[in-house]
Amino acid sequence: SNLNIFQTAAALEVLHAALGLVSSKVGVTFQQVLSRVMLVWWVIFPFPQVASSAAFTHMVLAWSITEVIRYSWYALKELGGAPHFLTWCRYTLFIVLYPLGVYGELSQNIAAIDEAKALGASKPDDAFTVAATNVYWVLLAVFSLLYIPIFPGLYLHMFSQRKKTLNAKPAAAPQPEVGIQFPKTAKGDRSTTATGQLAFAMSVVGVNPEAAATVIKEKNWRFGYSKHVIQNVEISATDRETCVKVAQAGLDFLHSNFEFIRDGKAYKLREAMQSIKASFPSHTTIEGTGAKGSKLVVPHRPKPYPAKCDLDPLSGDDLKAQLEKWVRVGTIEPSARDAILKVAAGGQYLDLSDRYFVLLGAGAAMGPFEVLLHFGANIIALDLDRKGIWDRLIKTARSSAGTITFPLKSAVGASASDDEIASVAGANLFTQTPEIANWLSQVFPDKELTIGGYAYLDGELHVRVSLAMDAVMEVCCARRQKKPNLAFLCSPTDVFVAPKEAHDAMKANLKTLPLSIKLAGFIKLLSKTMLVPNARKLTKAKDGSDVVVVDGIVIQQGPNYALAKRIQHWRAMLAWSQGHRVSTNIAPSTATLSVVHNKSFAAAYSGFGYFPSMEVSYQETSNSLMGALLIHDIVNPQSKATPTAGNPINIFYPGACHFGVWRCAYKIGSIGEVATILFYLNTYKLALLGLSGLSAAGAWVAVNGLPQ
Repeated sequence: SNLNIFQTAAALEVLHAALGLVSSKVGVTFQQVLSRVMLVWWVIFPFPQVASSAAFTHMVLAWSITEVIRYSWYALKELGGAPHFLTWCRYTLFIVLYPLGVYGELSQNIAAIDEAKALGASKPDDAFTVAATNVYWVLLAVFSLLYIPIFPGLYLHMFSQRKKTLNAKPAAAPQPEVGIQFPKTAKGDRSTTATGQLAFAMSVVGVNPEAAATVIKEKNWRFGYSKHVIQNVEISATDRETCVKVAQAGLDFLHSNFEFIRDGKAYKLREAMQSIKASFPSHTTIEGTGAKGSKLVVPHRPKPYPAKCDLDPLSGDDLKAQLEKWVRVGTIEPSARDAILKVAAGGQYLDLSDRYFVLLGAGAAMGPFEVLLHFGANIIALDLDRKGIWDRLIKTARSSAGTITFPLKSAVGASASDDEIASVAGANLFTQTPEIANWLSQVFPDKELTIGGYAYLDGELHVRVSLAMDAVMEVCCARRQKKPNLAFLCSPTDVFVAPKEAHDAMKANLKTLPLSIKLAGFIKLLSKTMLVPNARKLTKAKDGSDVVVVDGIVIQQGPNYALAKRIQHWRAMLAWSQGHRVSTNIAPSTATLSVVHNKSFAAAYSGFGYFPSMEVSYQETSNSLMGALLIHDIVNPQSKATPTAGNPINIFYPGACHFGVWRCAYKIGSIGEVATILFYLNTYKLALLGLSGLSAAGAWVAVNGLPQ
């Protein structure tokens, strides 16, 4: 029938999603298409008589209206834009049509079960028919019960899409092009895809032309970028010389191609940083009056995210016990425990009164601003010229044991209030990049600065702000009398070289999975991207040694995120190879407001704890841990920050607080769906058990009739 033909052809939608031709999720599309294909071939085809019911009409009507609207919407969108009324219909009528379709589908299933039972009963002497019909109706009953956990998720997903689409804000008016901008392509646009793809290709073309060619040939960069990031790290891991060449080439390409626009004139970024000599008219210093901290305290919630409980201030033996526990279960690396315990021991580590730290993005949620001030550090702060930001930073500095120095847009008198100072404080990394670099090249000329990049933004802005911070660092490294140190925060959802022990732990955890994860393993049938083993094939260095590369990429974060982090990694490795001390530490997955406001991410985070070694950190915990590791790296002359003759790719794993990403049985990018399902099943288990009982009772009555 036409229904069989067209509904089977809908399976192409799964292929389109898998190939990246559309942005739909493969798993969601597969679930939506599967039930219909099963209905037409497994239910209606063997028992066409079930199609004579009113429920069949309801089902086909719901399918038809849904698809006519959806495909019309897609077609008009491709031709220039669908009218709002059609968009409203697409994201509203499902509220009625979706349940109507499910009702019809389940009714067909129940009718087919009746037919199968009747067929078996009509041929009691035919053992094959009896066995086949029994297997058939049992499997169909099981398939019908799967609607209970799956339908609510798909239905709620549609409500989420409705809210996102119908409540979308109108596109903002285009902003004037000023400051750091992506380069223009041959088409005249500023394509982030073309530039990002080319940056990865150009970084390796001098050491591995074949790899560069594969990057250029990638047709679906948005969803295919991850393998090229992994390849970039694997190439860099072969030896020191190759690593340095890759980092230098990648940064050279970006600095020579990104533009800096000032007063209508477009410079190449590196040219702008060299030719624009302006600085700030003034700066000021705020001195704190608080008492210097005497011990390291790590606030920690004893119950896993998202449980609500008070913070326990861990120090001394309590802190040591927690660090030992994290090491034992694989949440952090042993080197992280050792470094943090050295800082906790006190002494030189907790007196930062002679240390100077530049914080690019001083107000960032994951920055070390408060931790450093607590121990008396001198901070040179850069952040946006927004009064609210500086009100908070100045207030914090006043009550601390440290100092804060920052540029001003105009000079203020000696008696100026904090409110007046905040009104003229700050600078813009995008548009005042040369001024920031020029000022930092001269401020406190006799001091050794540690310049940290902590500013974070979403999407393509993350690339631009990362490159802005990199341009500032490059200038300071070249101009300052004393070589500055550099500092970075890494995300665990990236690609790193890791210790062999981490690789062994991945394999061990895969063999000892909890029952809940084993039962959830069926989800791998829906998509090859779910529950992918974490332990990858070892990479070979040029000296013949084995190198462990961890793929922590979460595809949804996108190629702009990967490029922004690669800029930071390239600078860290290059500067370290040039004799600069570099602190670059891997921070935990952290439940910051910018992350958990997304309900999908929040649900996935809530389910991470079902996977051995995995834990989600709270911001207070992450800030303290990362602050302690930064202090250790800079104060301890034997820390990993001090350059050696080794491969710079190895500076990332000592002290890693990945919170399980490196030792989990599965890649973090492949556990999100399962983590979400386990969280919801646990949260709503009583309601689901009750619903399952009612559904089972209803199905039994529908098949067998009311008991006499």
